[in-house]
Amino acid sequence: MRRSAAGHDHSSQHVTNVRTRRVCASAGDGWVAIGWDYPGSTLLQVRILRSGHGFARSADDGASEAGGSEASAAGQTEVYHDVTGSFRDDGVHNGRRYFYTVFARHPGLEWVRWGEYEMRPGVPATSVAGGLPAALRRFFRRVLPAAALLLCLAALAAAPGFAASKVTPNPDAEAVTVATADPTVAAVLPGTTYQTSVADCGGTQGAPAGATVTFTWPAADARAAAGLWPLLDNEDGTTPAPPYATVEHRVRITDLTALQVDLLLQDGRVIQILPLDGKTQFKLHEETWPPFSSFPWFTARPWVLLPLFLVVGAVVIARAWRRSRAWNRRLPSMTRHDRQFIGRLAVILLLLAGFAWQVYEAIYAAGAPAVDPGGLNAGDLASLPVLLFPPALFLAALAMELTPSGHRIAWALVAFLAAGGSLYNLAAAATGTTTNLNLSYYILLGVLCLLATPRAFSAGRMGWSRNNPPRYA
Repeated sequence: MRRSAAGHDHSSQHVTNVRTRRVCASAGDGWVAIGWDYPGSTLLQVRILRSGHGFARSADDGASEAGGSEASAAGQTEVYHDVTGSFRDDGVHNGRRYFYTVFARHPGLEWVRWGEYEMRPGVPATSVAGGLPAALRRFFRRVLPAAALLLCLAALAAAPGFAASKVTPNPDAEAVTVATADPTVAAVLPGTTYQTSVADCGGTQGAPAGATVTFTWPAADARAAAGLWPLLDNEDGTTPAPPYATVEHRVRITDLTALQVDLLLQDGRVIQILPLDGKTQFKLHEETWPPFSSFPWFTARPWVLLPLFLVVGAVVIARAWRRSRAWNRRLPSMTRHDRQFIGRLAVILLLLAGFAWQVYEAIYAAGAPAVDPGGLNAGDLASLPVLLFPPALFLAALAMELTPSGHRIAWALVAFLAAGGSLYNLAAAATGTTTNLNLSYYILLGVLCLLATPRAFSAGRMGWSRNNPPRYA
């Protein structure tokens, strides 16, 4: 929030900018006084910490079990915590040096450092005028207070313009400071000589003041980044807009030479981080969200399930072939039919759950924000065949499982297509961008292949009841 040299009009300001303030500090005989003022009508919480060794690093340095009455382990004592506009500290000794650190915040938000003041209480007038004649001492006592009053009035008249030009920090520098303080951004920038550009946004009562900071660096310093990045869940996906709802996606990127950071100045927090094509085109290797984002080791190596699928598939095929050759020599068994009933019911429930999960992931991916909006995503028309193919296989398997016919050839075709689709999605995840979609399709199609394979070898229909005896030669 920028302030003009015309002064503050508190009647027209409703939202207080905690970073714009005017603070005055003075000391006297056995006391230190600190006063402050700020534009806006919102009451701010002010906390003042005192120490005899140095300034406080944060507003929490003065916390103690005694509620601030005793010095904390950091050497700081909380001497004030309220919402009034001034404070007088009478618990000081003349000639001793004291360090005061002033913090302020909106109730419940983060503390903002207002200033640091080194004070030495005492009685300077006694030592200066102690050896002067009585007439001169009376002159100083009468004239100097009047002159000091005139100087204070002149300083107060010039204070608004001075604060606007001197106290208010550079908004661009403040935005860069907030961006570089974020741990995710800080993990990318070390070791680079970057340049920054800042674009302001918001600044109205409905949209708090924000900024977009763009970092760029040479191609020789191309970076690799991995971790959870915040993304804005906007409808248009371009301009940050209230209520600034964010989601976290796990990303792995290489050849990164530019970064876009969207932030809110009032809260001092980053709301979105996006990679950009700068001196090089970045490569997005992974963008996952819960639950897969919680397993970074697997998302970085999705091929680890392939040997397991192959071993289980070989066992299933061998067992199905052996049972199909011996089926006609087995007598009807009540226990066997019960096992078949339970097995078929479990398969139907699994097919329904797999179909529902694929539909959910497809809908989420189509509406979720993307790290690379220009890449192929679930909302594109070209991606519809890839999205619809796996759920269609699950529906076909469900229909065959619910009908009385054997469908041996159809089950073999489903097993073949499921195996091919699983390998295709594994290749897409390994060579392109790993997402929740191709991981889900890779796993579920592999499971569908293992379920369809023994049904392709069955000699007769595995019925729902004991009224369907097996065929005999």
